[in-house]
Amino acid sequence: MKKVIVYCCVILSLTLVGCQKESLNLETEIAKETEITQKGGANSGGNELVILYPEGTTEAEKVIKRNEYHIQEYKKCECADPNLELWIFSKGQANGGGLEEKKATAKSDEEIEGAEYNPTIKIQENMFVDFGGTGNINDGLSKMVSSNQGVTVAVLDTGIMYEYPGFSSPYLYNSGTDACSDNGYNELFGWNFVDEDNNPYDDHRGRHGTIVSSLIASQFEAANVNYQILPVKVANSNGNIRYFDALCGFQYAANKPDVNVINMSFGWNYYERELLEKFIDDAEDILVVTSAGNKGLNNDTTPHYPSSYESDNLLAVAALAAHGSQGTNSSPYASGSLVDINGASSNPNSGLASFSNRGVYSVDIAASGEYIPFTYNNQTLYISGTSYSAALTSGYSGTQYQLGMSGVLLKSTVIENAIYDPNLSEIQYSKHIPE
Repeated sequence: MKKVIVYCCVILSLTLVGCQKESLNLETEIAKETEITQKGGANSGGNELVILYPEGTTEAEKVIKRNEYHIQEYKKCECADPNLELWIFSKGQANGGGLEEKKATAKSDEEIEGAEYNPTIKIQENMFVDFGGTGNINDGLSKMVSSNQGVTVAVLDTGIMYEYPGFSSPYLYNSGTDACSDNGYNELFGWNFVDEDNNPYDDHRGRHGTIVSSLIASQFEAANVNYQILPVKVANSNGNIRYFDALCGFQYAANKPDVNVINMSFGWNYYERELLEKFIDDAEDILVVTSAGNKGLNNDTTPHYPSSYESDNLLAVAALAAHGSQGTNSSPYASGSLVDINGASSNPNSGLASFSNRGVYSVDIAASGEYIPFTYNNQTLYISGTSYSAALTSGYSGTQYQLGMSGVLLKSTVIENAIYDPNLSEIQYSKHIPE
């Protein structure tokens, strides 16, 4: 289990982190890890609260509770978790500390299990791919497997381009036996929590979800293992993820009987967000793979979530330097001095990419994450980021899955079969998945 250790020098570390944006422009060159945006104050989510009712709460009891808190509107987490709701208050109720007061009251309410703000998590993707694609749901239907076999990986991201030629056909999850209906739509092969429909198409300009999914698929294809991908669109075309949608998307995936691995290539610093951690803990039969982050930070002293959660079924993944470099490759970010500025490492022989977060207690293993070739429209793009390290690890984890494995057992199997490298001493197991 990962333990986040707070060292006595944490204040100095945070000071260095706060200064680095002025001196470095590292993340504009890679597929940036996500950031969390607070609205209406340091901890505020504007005028919205995410509410979790205790198991067994009736609809009549929920009506009473909504009236008690005088909410203006609410949104249910259909197709996922009937106990999860988004409460929307009027601006007048939320201003002047009103939302903070309502959150505190709800957290102390014995008839409410959890209450959190609803911030926006943003995928800071600077690589432009295109705005093309029609998003025709019939294209998705043509790529849906006839029946789910082998391993299922759910991808919480920007969606997926059905027509991307890099996928073998068919590869999409078949929801025929466990489909839900909501907002006038019937589930087919995934869900779009942004637009509340059954078309989880990737309309993101950087095609983040498509790239992540293609890397996952590449591992299965190389190992000749049957698989299907369940696209869970929680990020809009600008890469914005509402925390409530991320929670709903996670619960939707976790409740699918065929899902073995959940990939979450996004994250944020500082604010723990306890409901997501609870849901991950509860999904003990599933391995949750997360990206460690792209700021070159030490996650032991500057926690990065969800990768810094202590969940036993969670695998946090860092990015290897290109070509297994210890500062000798052609990467413009391979120099030890740059990592020193980031506050992450003073080790010139580090096997991690300089932009990758690390942590001997909070980051488990590593995978390729620098200058990975991705073919699109007959052009080869070179992508970098721990988002892609996590994706490769999700795919590799799926190839290690055996029927009946719990998330904890699958995690230990992946770590056991990973390759030891003494230059990876800045992460917990000093290992990386096979390249």
